[in-house]
Amino acid sequence: MLRVQFPENFTLIRFGSVFDVLPYGSREEPLSCFTKGFVKVKGESAPDLKSVLFFSWRSSLAAKERSQTYLCSPLEGVLWPVFHMVNYIPDGGESTYDEALWHVYMIVNRKFKEAIVGRFHEGVDSIWIHDYHLMLLPSMLRRDLDRCRIGFFLHTPWPSSEMYRNLPWRVQLLEGMLGSSILGFHLFDYARHFLSACVRLLDLEQKLTRGALTVEHHGRIITLRVSHIGIHPERFQRNRENEEVNRLCKAMAQQYQVMDKCVFGAIDDLDIIKGITLKLLAFEEFLRAYPVLRSKVKLVQFVVPRPSAVKKGIREEIESHVNRINEKYSTPENKPVEYRAGAVSFNERIALYRLTDVLTLTPIRDGLNLVPYEYILSSGKTQPGRMILSECTGCSRALSLTVRVNPFDKRTVADVMKLFVTACEADKESQTQTDDKLRQKANISYVTEHSTRDWAESFLRDVEKVYEPSRPVPKIGLGRMIQPLFEFEGFDHLEIDTIYSAYKESQRRLFLMDYDGTLEATGSNEQVKAWSSPPSERVLMTLSKLSSNPKDVVCILSGRSRSTMEEKFSSLKEVGLAAEHGFYYRLPGSTEWHLQMASADSSWKEPAREIMGAYTERTDGSFLEEKESALVWHYKKADPEFGRSQAKEMHENLDSVLNVFDVEVLSGYGWLQVRLQGVSKKNMVKKFVSEQYKDTEQPDFIFCAGDDVTDEDMFSVVSSYKHARIFTCVVGMKPSAARYYLRNNEEVLNLLAKIQGSNRTGFTDTSSRSGFRTMLSDIGRTGLTSRP
Repeated sequence: MLRVQFPENFTLIRFGSVFDVLPYGSREEPLSCFTKGFVKVKGESAPDLKSVLFFSWRSSLAAKERSQTYLCSPLEGVLWPVFHMVNYIPDGGESTYDEALWHVYMIVNRKFKEAIVGRFHEGVDSIWIHDYHLMLLPSMLRRDLDRCRIGFFLHTPWPSSEMYRNLPWRVQLLEGMLGSSILGFHLFDYARHFLSACVRLLDLEQKLTRGALTVEHHGRIITLRVSHIGIHPERFQRNRENEEVNRLCKAMAQQYQVMDKCVFGAIDDLDIIKGITLKLLAFEEFLRAYPVLRSKVKLVQFVVPRPSAVKKGIREEIESHVNRINEKYSTPENKPVEYRAGAVSFNERIALYRLTDVLTLTPIRDGLNLVPYEYILSSGKTQPGRMILSECTGCSRALSLTVRVNPFDKRTVADVMKLFVTACEADKESQTQTDDKLRQKANISYVTEHSTRDWAESFLRDVEKVYEPSRPVPKIGLGRMIQPLFEFEGFDHLEIDTIYSAYKESQRRLFLMDYDGTLEATGSNEQVKAWSSPPSERVLMTLSKLSSNPKDVVCILSGRSRSTMEEKFSSLKEVGLAAEHGFYYRLPGSTEWHLQMASADSSWKEPAREIMGAYTERTDGSFLEEKESALVWHYKKADPEFGRSQAKEMHENLDSVLNVFDVEVLSGYGWLQVRLQGVSKKNMVKKFVSEQYKDTEQPDFIFCAGDDVTDEDMFSVVSSYKHARIFTCVVGMKPSAARYYLRNNEEVLNLLAKIQGSNRTGFTDTSSRSGFRTMLSDIGRTGLTSRP
């Protein structure tokens, strides 16, 4: 428990090991540095905010469970290499994914959840979670603390979707993180890869909302934030010239015999991703290619073992390279490589930085590496602060006076080393360039102004701005499948009590409904089935009974062709039909089809077909559908990102070519279509009302249901009939012009059956295969999904 001051009405719970996120230099004083670096410490008079809690792995697990497997994260051996784009395949071909470890990972996350929920109280409104050890925790907390703001920051890279999809628990981990309110990444590349995984594996769609990357999931908007963590600058500046550091610096200079030499220095974790062997190979190439400079250089390499188990052989490989180089190039006066493995104290780090002329880091993939920041502040204004950094080091993009290199290109790295040796020679002759000094000054300013504290306070401000509902949120599902159902303000679930009395009191009732996604499910498996199969017996029975009531007029509006609609609903003579969004229509009680536009020009089809055909040929998984009133390009089965890119480009081309025709180009989820201007469900609703009620009074009750963008203008026109009791209803939780929502087609059918006096007593048909699992897959689809 700490007494700290946060922004007004804001408190923080931070779970996870403090050591996981702190820079090396802070680990000797973890709690003190954490509080000073992240929040302002107040005096004894500060309010006692008992909701500020710190937990480590050790404190949240029972004593008997504190094994190395738990403390280092059960899946570290799997997630760490995958997230760093290292694909390890055993020689025997056996699986590297242990289901037992996954089970332990879930248990650990659940224990954190139980600890948080058990200490949670009404005064707490925000929780901040860190790193890949707790990726399931946000969604676990969301089930119990649905109104809480949850921040999650990932301190590792996020791999490409092709690498990430190899994980057997890929969906569960994504779903877990998406329980957050805001997700943080160190670099845009990592956020981009995360969004790509969401697009490809969860069928979500990214958006740019008020300048921020967002993704919608289960009716919630999750914001992605990119910000690189800093260090605790005051501590490095304060200790740079202390007596112990000065003593260590002199001792190292004498021990390593660095006098009059250009020192390439580095501190790396003992990990394959740090590219230490690549650095040694590049240094060996430098010694081979520039023999005249061998006596003028020294590589001082400190290696710090990671807390977790190191892959067998890495240390032996590094030491083998060191020994080979020293045996080949050592002289009585000089040993090229000074190598040390083991713990390094804070003062020793500063001493090595002061000794170093050129910091040299060559990781093959790095999520969080603060060594360059530490080096800049430790070297101070009197040293140039030169650095050779792998282009895979995230912070390299923010710093001046660095040369970014491909760590696998040893010859180029060797050439850069040669350039820096020349620069060191110029330093000795007091010829250090003014530009170098200015860049070092800029680096110091950047690191000082982007501290851990600045990073944390900025992230917390964004968490505070996130919207989460202030009222209790209903939930559905059982056990781990429980999901909160978030609602938008002024957008309510349509209950039977809301509509039943209006229905019974009305005399002229009009039902306007979409087909796919509204009456029939169109999930990933259901869509293929629904496209070619006839309506289910339940759909036909519900519509037949509803249309048999003389007070009820039922009309189905769809984007399907006339022949398809006629085939599917041939047995329902009393039901009105609209095909191709109303280009063709059949009034209730009639068998005759009419054209909404009697004389339509079709000359636009040839140029449109030529353009759309070219894109179809170049986009695997897409196809072109031709209707009487429209041409529709479907790309839902294509690569999601490539399909959207192609659709965007095609939209622009069609707009420029077809602007002389009376047509419009529309885009939706997985499709793009060109259709005749004026053909829409909006105009079809007007046609139905004018034709059906021309000799009688207007309807006094209208129920209108749909699930996609093509239904939105239908909702708008229905709402204009002020004399009627209006119930516009979108299927699925999504932004809409509708006043109400139902969660899926099961609820639509249950509602229609209930208002007719059916003996069905609830909205959730748990015996159906499209129960809450289908509901979960359909709720919160990004934007307004549609089928043209």
